[in-house]
Amino acid sequence: MHSIIFGGLLEDLGGDPSAVSIRRSSGAHKIATFLRQNDYDVEVLDYIHRWSLPQLQEFTQKRVTKELLFFGFSSTFAISTPTVIEFVHWLKKTYPNIPIVCGSQNETMKELPVDWYIYGYGEYAILALIDHFQGSPEPRHKDRLIDAYTDYRAYPKSDLSVHYEARDYIAEREILLLEMARGCKFKCSFCSFPILGVKDDHTSSEQKLYDEMSENYDKWGTTHYMVLDETFNDSSDKIAKYANVIKKLPFQPTMTAYIRADLMVSRIQDWDNLITMGITSHFYGVESMHQPSAKSIGKGMNSGRIQDGLIQVDEYFRKNAGFYKGHISLIAGLPHETMDTLRSTKKWLEENWSHNSFHMNVLMIKDLENNVKTLNHNSVMDKDWRKFGYRRAESHVDDIDWAKSVNPYFQKLYHYVRDSGYYLNWENDNLNLHQVMKFCAEEWSQAKVRNIIDPFMYDKFFIDPSVQWKDFSEMEYMERKTDHILQHIDGYIQSKLR
Repeated sequence: MHSIIFGGLLEDLGGDPSAVSIRRSSGAHKIATFLRQNDYDVEVLDYIHRWSLPQLQEFTQKRVTKELLFFGFSSTFAISTPTVIEFVHWLKKTYPNIPIVCGSQNETMKELPVDWYIYGYGEYAILALIDHFQGSPEPRHKDRLIDAYTDYRAYPKSDLSVHYEARDYIAEREILLLEMARGCKFKCSFCSFPILGVKDDHTSSEQKLYDEMSENYDKWGTTHYMVLDETFNDSSDKIAKYANVIKKLPFQPTMTAYIRADLMVSRIQDWDNLITMGITSHFYGVESMHQPSAKSIGKGMNSGRIQDGLIQVDEYFRKNAGFYKGHISLIAGLPHETMDTLRSTKKWLEENWSHNSFHMNVLMIKDLENNVKTLNHNSVMDKDWRKFGYRRAESHVDDIDWAKSVNPYFQKLYHYVRDSGYYLNWENDNLNLHQVMKFCAEEWSQAKVRNIIDPFMYDKFFIDPSVQWKDFSEMEYMERKTDHILQHIDGYIQSKLR
């Protein structure tokens, strides 16, 4: 054994802070696959936030050999829970000569007291670091932080496949993750993703995708996937290419993906290819249904055309695919948005989209002038918010009636923004941050929608064998299946310990 990589996606299920999403750590398995291709033996431990400290210690003691080169931690979002931090301290005390590495796409990984950090897609960075652990010079870094986006670029990459092992205990009904491209062709002004404006072909190999999906089906019975591409439908040629791959498979997959709504509406030629691929569950980052607001951030299609087009997409997919799930994501507080336009958007969704799902985020602008954190990439709006008509606002008295807030997320967000000092308290000529917080808490959270579940938590439902893909559009199946999730994870933990 050359390494153990600990990972998992933290999510509170039903108020239980030890519970975790059924989704596995995408980065951990990506790195493990890459290192195995380079002749290293790597084991992944998933769902780390569900493990107790004694369980983590028992597992580690059974695995450590004199060949172990490093301990790894992988996180898409937060990983530094009290148990994980205590575990890291135990690793340092128990195995002082084995370095600890944490990789992530965001600042929160630095809350974990480890020896090295890798920021970004880390395949080549971790390879350079392993060489150093075996006697080579240190990789390029600043204060033990390796910026893989700058110094060890792992994009574009023709092989983005992940290969699981028997010791991963993949369940047949899990949703696994697929990556077909890295980077986004667009440059939306609110987006802080670091790989924007990609011009060349940045897709992965058709054969690699076929081999990956065939292997998962043959070994684990996997047919459900979530596509990780930032904008899957950025190219009709890309969709057609992968649709031809899917046609050759001995099964029909079902998938969810990020889909750009204006391209979906205007490129009717893509619809049948998406159905062929089984991409019948779509996440649309519409951001605003007020055209001047959408145009100000780089999404300029007429809002009425998008609304009418999405209704047509809904009807076409339900008729020709047998299932369709469309989730619309919006941002409250963009330039030119008013309280009236927000209410108008809510009304349209209630009348036309309540059989699907939607949610609204509050516009968050990083206060870079008063915040020293520099690791995360920043959007154009973060860097130059005055250009978009924003200015600093005074603090406001908390007059929000939280009793009206059906979704507790907004209250958590309100206190985080107020207490952290990480985000700008903004205002423009039409709205301010407090007003959109109040709107989301008191009015938006009570929108007449059959479900408000996060579409990327679909994986929860496949642990319950009574739930079918088509049932996702039915309200009674949209409650979180906490018991099934925890039973699966606890069974996985016991299997790993055995």
